Amino acid sequence: MKKITSILSGLTLLFSVILTAQQTPHYTQYLYNMQIINPAYVGARADLTVGLLGRTQWVGVEGAPETKTFSLNGRMNNGLGLGLSAINDKIGLVSTTNVNIDASYTLVTSHYGRLSLGLKGGMTFFNNNLAQGITPDNEIYDSKSGNYPNVGIGAFYYNNRFFFGLSMPYMLKSPIYAYDDTQYTSGLSENINTFVSAGMLFDINEKLKFKPSTLVKYVPDLPISIDINANLLYDEKIEFGVSYRYNDSASAMVAVVLNKQFRIGYAYDYTLSDLGNNLGSHEIILLLDLDFKGKSHWLNNMSCYF
Repeated sequence: MKKITSILSGLTLLFSVILTAQQTPHYTQYLYNMQIINPAYVGARADLTVGLLGRTQWVGVEGAPETKTFSLNGRMNNGLGLGLSAINDKIGLVSTTNVNIDASYTLVTSHYGRLSLGLKGGMTFFNNNLAQGITPDNEIYDSKSGNYPNVGIGAFYYNNRFFFGLSMPYMLKSPIYAYDDTQYTSGLSENINTFVSAGMLFDINEKLKFKPSTLVKYVPDLPISIDINANLLYDEKIEFGVSYRYNDSASAMVAVVLNKQFRIGYAYDYTLSDLGNNLGSHEIILLLDLDFKGKSHWLNNMSCYF
């Protein structure tokens, strides 16, 4: 185990040198955690939405990624959406906490269609403990801590059967992995995370619905990440499905929905990449959607089904 920890520490340092962008964590249940990656999603689900997610990756490997998220968003009048999100992410020797405010403005494009444009802004607080790491050349780096600003943008189109999203949630350079003060200069990142998401809804019969979706993550100089999901929703109460992440993992997920308002979901990922060795990941999500009669006139009371 100590050897694995040393390798993870070394890898953290290795990738630290070449990556300057804040890398957004992976989520299997991204359909219900969309605010984290796309600010245009705020206000799309309900008048008030509250979400909690916890993810433990590569169970049994010390220093493996762990992620916790909190999200809160709501609808205002005249198409305005506002939200707050916080993400704590740990991997190896690095710990970050992102706190963001999200805002969106939604336009009515047709009787059922809506187009939302969003902005994200906030701060990232980090601690990289590099002094505890082991590198192939046995060099020792100083630990660093600090903070830096976040800026992100997004667009989200949806109707009662389809959605499409495009976003760049973190657009500025990050000093997290700079092992020397001269390594970091502020400005637009050269490795911006770009997300493309899409999904459709099909009625199989009166009680069973089919919900295929996809999420594509592109970062320059890194392999592209493609998620393909196939979910079935029964009687608006039970949802289950499978997911495949290209060259990375296969997943199974299940969720229970109470009164169309409260969702508790679980996903298990099985690693298929070279890391392998029966490594798995666990992800739990809690989601609460509330609609208030006083807001029923908001954009003709249209909500994204996903």
